[in-house]
Amino acid sequence: MFEVILLGRGGQGVVTAGRILAEAALDTGYYAQSFPEFGPERSGAPVRTYVRISDQPLTLRAPMDQADHAIVFEARLLRTGIAGQVRGGGTLVVGSSSPPELDGGNLNIYYVDAAGIVEELGRPRSLNLAMLGASCAVTQIVPLETIARIVAARFGEKDADVVRLASRRVVMVKHAT
Repeated sequence: MFEVILLGRGGQGVVTAGRILAEAALDTGYYAQSFPEFGPERSGAPVRTYVRISDQPLTLRAPMDQADHAIVFEARLLRTGIAGQVRGGGTLVVGSSSPPELDGGNLNIYYVDAAGIVEELGRPRSLNLAMLGASCAVTQIVPLETIARIVAARFGEKDADVVRLASRRVVMVKHAT
């Protein structure tokens, strides 16, 4: 089983990104589930979405204490301690224009300028899709083109371009030791 935590703020498309990732996993032949967790429903409040992907049927329904991978939509959210929820040897992808200041222990840490990508492509509401593209490039748990195809069908080809560009611009900061 591969477990993912997506962390962002209300309005950034965290829940949608989790659903797309789960749909891509299903499309690839895996079992998948996606479910959100959030406090007061307001724009800007922290939002988490959990995604489980497995080659076996999934019966576990609880939130995750530990995950194999985390997608953090903006570097300020690292203060929540999300890095501590990623298992040793796991990966963390952060939306940031510069390398995040983080002692990630035994993690593979990456960043992508998702905000810059969506601005460059004129897709201001597609930060979540840039984060998915970067994450997909790093984990390769589902094929990038499966994500891009789902995004194109749902939102259009210009948003699929966001996914593809982010996958090419993700940068490694630190390799797990």
